[in-house]
Amino acid sequence: QSPRLMDYGCGTGLCSLPLAGRCSSVMGVDSSAEMLAQLEAKARAAGLGRVTTRRHDLTVKPLDGLEFDVILCAMTLHHMREVGALLGRFHSLLSPGGLLAIADLDKEDGSFHQDSRGVEHHGFRRDWIREQLEAAGFTEVDIETAHEIEKPGASGRTVRFPVFLATARQPGRAR
Repeated sequence: QSPRLMDYGCGTGLCSLPLAGRCSSVMGVDSSAEMLAQLEAKARAAGLGRVTTRRHDLTVKPLDGLEFDVILCAMTLHHMREVGALLGRFHSLLSPGGLLAIADLDKEDGSFHQDSRGVEHHGFRRDWIREQLEAAGFTEVDIETAHEIEKPGASGRTVRFPVFLATARQPGRAR
């Protein structure tokens, strides 16, 4: 059976839209109405009726009554103040055996964002992310380098910012 996917901090659907054809449903969740409008337009243009959107902040309020088989969260976690609480909300939304996939920055010196408004963390130590995932109840935690973002630094030289991919499972039998 095709998975039910939630993309948290989905923006315009860069991660979730390419996966939509493999999913029974996709819910893009973001706090930005403008980003969600772009995602909706892209989904309509591609004929992807299984894509829905919701303007919501899980750090403020849970999404009651919903369950997903996969939750994606790409380059969003470093904008969240209460990471542990958010991971707990993800845990409560996943079906037994469900998969959480988080891509975000390794710990950095703050130079990734030129404007740090809305940035709560300058990346993360991988051991800390592992601890937070396990404390939230996840198992089978795996963290590896997924990508490197190259940006010009203050000196004009290219700076590389590693992006990790952390995957973890909701314990239980897969649906």
